[in-house]
Amino acid sequence: MTSGIKFTPLVDTSRLDFSNSLFITGFQGFGLVGYLTTLHLVQELGLSKVGFIKTRYMPEVTLYNKQRDIQYPFEVYHGVVGGNEVLVVLHNEMPVERERTAYAEYLASLAKKWMVREAILVGGLNQELREDQGEKFRWIPINNPTIVFNNARLLEDRHIIGVLALLIMFMKAQGLNGVVILPFTEPYRPDPRASAVAVEVIGGILGVEVSVQRLMEEASIIEAIEAERAKIEKATEEAEKKSRLSYI
Repeated sequence: MTSGIKFTPLVDTSRLDFSNSLFITGFQGFGLVGYLTTLHLVQELGLSKVGFIKTRYMPEVTLYNKQRDIQYPFEVYHGVVGGNEVLVVLHNEMPVERERTAYAEYLASLAKKWMVREAILVGGLNQELREDQGEKFRWIPINNPTIVFNNARLLEDRHIIGVLALLIMFMKAQGLNGVVILPFTEPYRPDPRASAVAVEVIGGILGVEVSVQRLMEEASIIEAIEAERAKIEKATEEAEKKSRLSYI
């Protein structure tokens, strides 16, 4: 099922001990919350890129920057944070559709092989499901996690879709313990503000304070652009309405 998918190390991993790690990942789903959260954690926590996941149908895209060097579609980062071994799988791209089931199964198997302590999966939850304006996120337990959020409600009787759903199912089947963190988000645009919620929650789990300033600045820029676009659209509609009236 997972033929053609494997972890490719970029450093000597024989000196690294991934057992008892916290395994963190997310995808480019609603609001890009999973992706933005893991990208921010990698950057703010100074994690080291130790390898990537090669798939049979690799997305044909890369880029370079000084901080992260050559970018792979599916990167694995490692570090020690607050006394915790941390593994982050950063999904710069989405697995191709025909390979998503195999990819999710492999990722769960890899976490099992590495004997991780618990998994922390991050996704976005449509803000229309929020019942209380004070709510920031909902969560789902996988098997028997030690991580518990007594101040947040479980997400019950709601469908989870996409690669995240596949990964949840395979982690459950593999007997891995973990949690799924689902901040409320704008589903159809990048939502750094929702990602900031996930970052703060994960920082609490790790016992460290992770700055979310950059995410909040990005959120302000996106929201300003959205407000300006809405203003332009409204002005255009009013101009078109006046134009139509002039011909009556």
